[in-house]
Amino acid sequence: MASITTKTTGPFDWANFDRATLKVGDEITDVLTTGETVTFVVVDEDVMGLKNCLADEHKMNNRLTNVGGWANTEMRRYLNEEIFKTLPEALQAIIIPRDFGKTQDRLWLFSETEIFGETIFSEPCESDRHFKYFQTRDNRIKLDCDGDPCWWWERSPRAGASTIFCLVNSGGGASSSYGDASRSFGVCFGFYF
Repeated sequence: MASITTKTTGPFDWANFDRATLKVGDEITDVLTTGETVTFVVVDEDVMGLKNCLADEHKMNNRLTNVGGWANTEMRRYLNEEIFKTLPEALQAIIIPRDFGKTQDRLWLFSETEIFGETIFSEPCESDRHFKYFQTRDNRIKLDCDGDPCWWWERSPRAGASTIFCLVNSGGGASSSYGDASRSFGVCFGFYF
């Protein structure tokens, strides 16, 4: 049987949209207050994320450590104190904070389980589910500001290591090579809406 895929483009209002009309893979393009144009994609029924990475790479920590995991990262501060303020105000208003134990974040990086559906290099995290969008390898490939496939951060620390966070490589595969916490890689954040 034949199938058809259609894609329409039209105006979108963060303040007035019907969540039920959004499907996994739907894209919304908007401009940050910095002037950077970004595309958000529906990753799962209640989750959005960047389709590609932010123009600027960033490090997970100022020091070479993953001690304390996501809750203690420079990346967490960067996303929730700096990047959040660059989002359009109407988008800021609809983001639902996510609990991470003793912390609560509006923006966060995806975990290895959310991206790959299993733990490969990280410790098991029972609360994470495999987001539908990432079940396709091509959707795990992110582009940098030059349009080239790039490596991007996960929030998952590398199991058995004290200095490394997990990454998604430029081919959309799992990696922990080169994931030294003080190195800069692509940033692809997510949020609940």
